[in-house]
Amino acid sequence: MTGSPELLVSIPRHETAHAALLTDILDVMRGSTVSPGNESSLAEVEQLSPSELRVLRYLPTNLSRPEIASELSVSVNTVNTHIRNIYTKLQAQDRSSAVQRARQLRLLSRGLNS
Repeated sequence: MTGSPELLVSIPRHETAHAALLTDILDVMRGSTVSPGNESSLAEVEQLSPSELRVLRYLPTNLSRPEIASELSVSVNTVNTHIRNIYTKLQAQDRSSAVQRARQLRLLSRGLNS
């Protein structure tokens, strides 16, 4: 198991059909417990596109929208459109509620502190 957390973290979530499973594995390795049935179902929300998932993974960071655009080599307008779509699809009002909802749906890892 040596090195496996780093390997799993390096797998881009937007390039796998098993993003939720990957997130569960990472959470368990970090000491969290997985309690199926208590989490909201991804079927409740409209599916995020691969581009929206790429933007979503930057939302828990302190990067600004222009910085996210630079990281992804897209325009700020593109990032703004994706974020607007993410908020709508996740039924979120702001960045922190979108991150919280994405974590509930297992689209993002709970992180080291949760």
